[in-house]
Amino acid sequence: MHEASVDTNDDGALRVTLRGEIDFTNSTEIHKIITDAVSERRPQAVRVDLAGVTFMDSTGIGVLVDAMRVALAAQADFRVENPTRRMLDQLRTTGLLTAFGLE
Repeated sequence: MHEASVDTNDDGALRVTLRGEIDFTNSTEIHKIITDAVSERRPQAVRVDLAGVTFMDSTGIGVLVDAMRVALAAQADFRVENPTRRMLDQLRTTGLLTAFGLE
């Protein structure tokens, strides 16, 4: 089970909040939610909040990489925020901490 919500912060940043499990069963849907939001709202920045993510497989990490590409193509700053310790360890293993603004 997962949940993805999209809001715009007062500073104009697009905040994508993910919750639950992010894996091959829902990665396409989450990718579409993020891509559509970036193309419709054209934000200055994209922030993906992982505080509520309980599990993420390699396709979930792929969603984050794709979200970063979409944001950068739209000339928006991209950052992952509030990863749990487990998610932080996983992103550290993949070598993505710097790319995601976590270092």
